[in-house]
Amino acid sequence: MSNTTRNLIILILLFLFIVAVGGYYVLIFQPKLHRTKVDELNALNQKYLDVKALTVIYDSLQRESEKVDSILFHRAKAIPFRESITDTYNDILDITKNFSRYTRVNIEYDRTEKIGVASVDHFTITGQGEFKDVFRLIYEMEKSKKLYKISSLQLRNATLTTGKGEILYQVEFEIKLESYFTDDKNLALNYEDTRPALFNYVSDVFYPLIQPEIPPNYDALLEVDGATLLAMIPDGVFIMDKNGNSYTLTEGDPVYLGYLTRIDYDRQQCEFLLNKGGIIEKVVLKLKSTNPKEFKK
Repeated sequence: MSNTTRNLIILILLFLFIVAVGGYYVLIFQPKLHRTKVDELNALNQKYLDVKALTVIYDSLQRESEKVDSILFHRAKAIPFRESITDTYNDILDITKNFSRYTRVNIEYDRTEKIGVASVDHFTITGQGEFKDVFRLIYEMEKSKKLYKISSLQLRNATLTTGKGEILYQVEFEIKLESYFTDDKNLALNYEDTRPALFNYVSDVFYPLIQPEIPPNYDALLEVDGATLLAMIPDGVFIMDKNGNSYTLTEGDPVYLGYLTRIDYDRQQCEFLLNKGGIIEKVVLKLKSTNPKEFKK
């Protein structure tokens, strides 16, 4: 058999194969697939052409969505949606905007960790300030609707001397903060108006009971030590301090380190309550020149 005849036979067989495959696809497979799709389309049209049925389905899904959102919103904690770590910075700065000018706060970003559909930013917050400011920072982060977690907390006694020479007793702190968030918009809820409820500050447990320093008399108040009760007038007393300065006081008026607590006209004396560096003293000034002052602790 010559090469020409053999090539002709191969071409004829290849042509017949292509015709057979094409004929099967066009005449058998494609019509069958078309009928299947037409049947599916007709079923969908019959199911969803009823507007009332669609409305009922939509209302049911909307109520279910609102129910789920309500459950998530009223939980004690929830993971907020955000795309930037600046949100955490802004939350902390919003808490600190009303702090004392003697309180300083430093925020340092450490790293971001992925946990499933959520992520957590790690921060280190350090600083020094008044106890009430530090307490408010910790309280609002712990009680926030947004999921913040304090993983580590260190508090230490500290002092600060002002420009006037006044010694302030403060707290030095270091807080390891974990800020949880998600970038999935399907979990996004509005947490802007969910600040913690108002609270009363606890007493400053870091404030020393007895201070080594007594603050100076910046306001030029009456210094009871060495003072003399000169006269008792209606609703008040007339007193001279050891430097010859005179003062007219009524009950409740402040004096250096304390207050005038009582005027006793029957005994012709007045009583003061003084806080001398944590040591409370009751001081009595009498009108009698022979016994001008008497201490009772």
